[in-house]
Amino acid sequence: MTRTSETAARKARFLEILGHGPLLLDGAVGTEFYRRGIFLTRNFEELNLSQPHLVLRVHSDYVNAGANVVTTNSYGANRFRLARFGLEEKCGEINRAAAELAREAAGATHWVAGSIGPSGLDPARLLGPEGDAFAASMTEQIEGLAAGGADLILLETFTHLTEIQRAIEVARRSAPDLPLIATMRFEPDEKLIDGSEPEAVADALKAWGADVLGANCGKGPDIVFNVAKRMLGRDVPVLARPNAGTPEQLEGRTIYVANPEYFGVYGRRMLKAGIRIVGGCCGTNPAHIHALRGAVRMMGGGLDTSRQTAEERKPNVEVTSAVGVPRVPVDERSELARRMDAGKFVVSVEVNPPLGLDNQKSIDTARMLKDAGVDVINIADGPRASVRMSNLASAVMVQREVGMEVILHVCCRDRNLLGLQSDLLGAHALGVRNLVIITGDPPKMGDYPDATAVYDVDSIGLLGIVANLNRGIDPAGKSMDEPTRFWVATGAEPAALDYDRELQRLERKAAAGADFVMTQPVYDPKTIERFLNDIRHLDLKVLLGLLPLASDRNAKFIHENIPGMRIPEEYRRRMDAVGGGPAGRAEGVKIAQEALLAARDRIHGAYIMPPLGRYEMAPAILECLR
Repeated sequence: MTRTSETAARKARFLEILGHGPLLLDGAVGTEFYRRGIFLTRNFEELNLSQPHLVLRVHSDYVNAGANVVTTNSYGANRFRLARFGLEEKCGEINRAAAELAREAAGATHWVAGSIGPSGLDPARLLGPEGDAFAASMTEQIEGLAAGGADLILLETFTHLTEIQRAIEVARRSAPDLPLIATMRFEPDEKLIDGSEPEAVADALKAWGADVLGANCGKGPDIVFNVAKRMLGRDVPVLARPNAGTPEQLEGRTIYVANPEYFGVYGRRMLKAGIRIVGGCCGTNPAHIHALRGAVRMMGGGLDTSRQTAEERKPNVEVTSAVGVPRVPVDERSELARRMDAGKFVVSVEVNPPLGLDNQKSIDTARMLKDAGVDVINIADGPRASVRMSNLASAVMVQREVGMEVILHVCCRDRNLLGLQSDLLGAHALGVRNLVIITGDPPKMGDYPDATAVYDVDSIGLLGIVANLNRGIDPAGKSMDEPTRFWVATGAEPAALDYDRELQRLERKAAAGADFVMTQPVYDPKTIERFLNDIRHLDLKVLLGLLPLASDRNAKFIHENIPGMRIPEEYRRRMDAVGGGPAGRAEGVKIAQEALLAARDRIHGAYIMPPLGRYEMAPAILECLR
């Protein structure tokens, strides 16, 4: 295969992989050089020649942190910037060395992005004689990066449309077969310096030939997130690579306020919104990238398979489908299954397992809810990646002490395939028949920042495993003594920012074996109606998720910070009018009742998530059904 055909194949592979799952870029390189003792008066790109071991160590630290795209140390390695240090004649050599070092750290499984920043020239003069010098310098830079092994070209932190248009033209001419990413730096008002809005910028970058477009640097994760969201919806993957925020002086020290945990939270929001590549810019370090790693894996991105072909990139666990015994009839699986199959309206309330050893509060809560007419409680599996009592232990105690069925959350995050299968068989042996299968929140920076996220399978894969267990077939295709009798739920997000992807995944979940859906909380009746209309073709029963608002502050936080949970302005005004306390909770109950009644005739039950342990709000919501 020729060099041209190889690069063309890599381009197709890169775009195919982005369609499969997100990718994780590394963080700031210059910040790490400074942190490791290199003065700001040095030319950082020249370190590729004078201190290659330092550059390689920084790249390797990012790979170890979880990045699967390594950016070269070549951001300012154009003739104009290098000339300030008398290094312009080494432009090609510096860029080639930059790519070779990144390639060494990336190995065969990770991608190398050839980083190219603005030239430093006045963009208005690029249409004149200086434009030829700009094109020549950039061509030299791209050819050096390609010769050193770069897999793609990354144009980053551009601020003027004129310059990035010229840069894209040169890149397309110099390396037509390499994927081209074009990102820009936006001001705090979410516009370019010239006032261009993100939507117009995205349209222009696509028209000029960018394979991926997006925003980087900026003034922290929130600005870049907002801008990148506005660039979505153009059939071109979007990248978001924020910096760690504006540096601030605190007690004589310069710090970036976006710590790794904060960065990880925003990374998950970006991915759930449909952004396909995330990473870090100025001020970020390997800890920030480590905080993003779990979110990328949770959304189906691979940490060590990014450059493989579709055939090579098979899931690391395959679920074998085989002919087994007929499944146990629905009405013989559980009381919940029997009631739902008979068309009864059912109610489930979420109760978290305890943080310590005493499960009595969960038992007392379940007893109160049962007396109030709740059919079943569901018990989360390490909610928000926290350490709690095993939800299986809590569930068994509740069933034994209260005589009430439970729905057991089963999360793919913490156990490998062997552990998941063992726990499923153990749960069945202990009398737990109802499950809700979830992929699970990634571990966050906190008490256990280095906890490993497993994700041998995602929720779709685990649904397939359970479906086969119900046929008497284990994941290896071997026959079991008897089939399991699980009644299985899956999750869905009716207000997902990437709504089309959510529907596609729900179709796959239904095909994998889900029996019913427990939705995330929804506040807008129009959103509920749209979702129910769009899944009519699926043979799935629906429990509508309800998270009653507890106060005006609670409503504001949910609306502004939780993707897919936008609260209509009318409801926010109502919560503002009553504030917090009992009045706030009462109004939150009324709003939940309105959502429930609006969908009552089209759903099969309610899934109530009382906020902050306010379990008494669940029976209050149900009063509207009396």
